[in-house]
Amino acid sequence: EAYNMINITNTKLTAGLAHPVKILHITDIHLTYANEKDTPEHHKLMKKRFDVFRGEGEFPPFTPKEYFEQAIALAKEEKALLVCTGDAIDIHTHGNIEVIKEILEGEDLMFSPGGHEHQRICRRTMEEPYPYFETVRLQLEREFSEFDLYFESRVINGLNIITADNSMDYFPQRTVEAFKREIEKGFPIIVFFHDPIWDELLNKKEPYHQNVRLTQEDYLRSGEMIDILLHHPLVLTTVGGHGHRDEERIIDGKNHYMTSGLFKGKARMIEII
Repeated sequence: EAYNMINITNTKLTAGLAHPVKILHITDIHLTYANEKDTPEHHKLMKKRFDVFRGEGEFPPFTPKEYFEQAIALAKEEKALLVCTGDAIDIHTHGNIEVIKEILEGEDLMFSPGGHEHQRICRRTMEEPYPYFETVRLQLEREFSEFDLYFESRVINGLNIITADNSMDYFPQRTVEAFKREIEKGFPIIVFFHDPIWDELLNKKEPYHQNVRLTQEDYLRSGEMIDILLHHPLVLTTVGGHGHRDEERIIDGKNHYMTSGLFKGKARMIEII
């Protein structure tokens, strides 16, 4: 099968479940499409960005779109829940939104955004004024109304699988409050989000994106979330993306994971028993 070309990192966790749960984690797909509704500048930009990821990735044989379709097929074949943690699109263009919605139509998966879902440029920082970010976020929520982009929870075989938004390098209050309610259910928890907990969040002092304005209360709330993720006994592990590499770190005795980019043809299969 074509999806056998995906390079799978296998991870096994023990949670004392009566029946095992399989999760296919994909992240950082970086689709680069523009259509007739996009500007000529965006068409040029998407071609350049396609070349960037072709150079960094492992395609041919497959493009990011084809790897995405293969991952969906693989999850079905393995009877695994598909979880995507953002940067599925490289830039917020009409072309990218059209393509990703076509791919996801009728599919069952959990999704949490990354920073790239919110931007129409590819500089290291987002230089638009703050209202621009808010406008894109509201647009995302309309375009992906089947997902709660801040927080989702799904209990399978006694395992609580959670996607928690940290796409702007902190956990918003809405996400933190929802997560604390899930802990009260008493199930073991695995948490997926875009930025791995050790790179962009741990001991974070200022936002990565210039147009995100955080208060001291925002930092306190996000810090509270990080403390729970690191130390609460119900949290088995966290799984992120963003760094375009596979990595595992032990923090305070608990393993945390980063999954490499699907644009490289890589994904992580997690089996919890």
